[in-house]
Amino acid sequence: MTGDKSLCLLNFIHETEESLRVLLIENVEYIHKLRSLMPRAELFVVAADEDLPLDEEFKGMDIHWVTLNYLAEKLPLEEEFFDIILGEELFLEAWNPQDIASGLGLYLKDTGCLLTTFTNARYWKNIRDLMAGHFYHVCTHVFTRDEMLSLLAASFYKDAFFLPVNDGSKVDKEFIGKLESMGFENHSNDLGVRTWLVRATKSIGEIIALKKLYTKEVRRELSNRLRRIEYGIDVAENAEKLWQLFEKNMIFPEYVADFARQTIIHQDDFVAAFVFQLKKLGHNEWAEKYLDAANMTYIAPGEPMVKAGAPSTNGAASENDTFTPNENCVENGTTESKGAPLSDVPPEKKIAFISCVNKEEWYHECQLFINNLKVPEGMRVELLPIRGAESMCQGYNIGMKQTDAKYKVYIHQDTFIANKNFIEDLLNIFKDKSIGALGVIGARKLPKTGIWWDGLRTVGRVLHACEAESVVDSTCRDIDGDYVDVEAVDGLLFATQVDLPWREDLFTGWHFYEISQSMEMWRHGYQVVVPRQEDDFWCIHCPKEKPLDPSYKKYQKIFLKEYGGELEPEI
Repeated sequence: MTGDKSLCLLNFIHETEESLRVLLIENVEYIHKLRSLMPRAELFVVAADEDLPLDEEFKGMDIHWVTLNYLAEKLPLEEEFFDIILGEELFLEAWNPQDIASGLGLYLKDTGCLLTTFTNARYWKNIRDLMAGHFYHVCTHVFTRDEMLSLLAASFYKDAFFLPVNDGSKVDKEFIGKLESMGFENHSNDLGVRTWLVRATKSIGEIIALKKLYTKEVRRELSNRLRRIEYGIDVAENAEKLWQLFEKNMIFPEYVADFARQTIIHQDDFVAAFVFQLKKLGHNEWAEKYLDAANMTYIAPGEPMVKAGAPSTNGAASENDTFTPNENCVENGTTESKGAPLSDVPPEKKIAFISCVNKEEWYHECQLFINNLKVPEGMRVELLPIRGAESMCQGYNIGMKQTDAKYKVYIHQDTFIANKNFIEDLLNIFKDKSIGALGVIGARKLPKTGIWWDGLRTVGRVLHACEAESVVDSTCRDIDGDYVDVEAVDGLLFATQVDLPWREDLFTGWHFYEISQSMEMWRHGYQVVVPRQEDDFWCIHCPKEKPLDPSYKKYQKIFLKEYGGELEPEI
């Protein structure tokens, strides 16, 4: 336990009769107090000592024991199962603390929390020892509070709360004053804190509240249909389906207002379209309650929706927007398209959207957004879903060979193109024949790691909706001009006007394929660019947050062996 017996991880836990699922790691001295605080909890304990489950002290306490070294072995437990995971100094002896933090997060429910402690690297005694030439943490990890925040953020935790613990010894105020005079910051008396307690959650408080009321499936459908209305996709039908969802699950207007506040970017235009349809369906009272909760004022059909005293903003949908399946869009192998057969259309008049597909529900959503795009006169759109591919490169090569379209957009199944003018914007940029490929976010120069987001100058922007209940604005540096050249782009969208084989001879999995293809473009004398997205985002990306697959490092090494000599990292 910590030196200050009055302050420990149990300060984060309140007495409850709820049937929570709790995972305790190593600190078995917590067991009795946990049982007292949470008598109905399902308690799991991980411990390296195989004799602990036989200890008389713990008999009859209904504990699920897991005897292994959590730092070296994967826990044989169900993912997204626990409400609380706790243990002191969980990262102290970890080879890679981020692997442990993100790995433990896999076992937490999306409303769960991780409770742990860490030694403060900025504690005055540690600094005094360093100044005297002594460092007693060679084989262990100590962190500053900012470093711990960065570690948790990189491990997909969205919020963290800290409590300070002191060892009870007399603080050398004179020495701390000397440190401050030397330029050491001392916010919240950080230099006097020996140990920090931390409570990290996978969602911020507002999102946790949204997640607790309805199932993940209901929240996903709610998110999808709200977003379709936001972007003008079959607004009337989705409003009607939403109403059915509300009635079936007893979803109240205040909840929807809070949900939309977290998930919708174009609030004004969305609310205008949404409320217009609700009123049209005869649900005036519900619509008025929604407006009150959203703090919006409904003007009149055809007029913008505004907050009291606030100007309207340009959004993606209007209240009269409806979606009609794109007549110029055809999925490979079908003939449901007006005009000449696709085979008779010249290559320069065709644009193909190629996706590796293993989740049909995601690809369905991706298709809806592609079908919602404005298609320039004379152009035809082709959809090429590739199912059963063994790697991204293999799938993309299969798709490339199935179409003679000059313009190809290799797009993740969980990427939605929000820019309705995407095709026209793309064609305008591709008028420059020196440009081989375009993405929406990337790095001007790759760093020595080959990982684009580690670059010093990242550019572009994308909306990330990694969970149904929120959307995050990921914006890098501004771009001067219509576009800027980059060494590599992210693979969420990779558009081309020249065909180069994807390197399936090297990249037989799902990582570094787009970084390789970017380098291949440059090798063959073509630019790779990212467009300016000043007015709005071009894409919404909905990846699941999870630790990097172990194979990522494998393909990073392959990439660096093949292309490392061509990199010129910025310093």
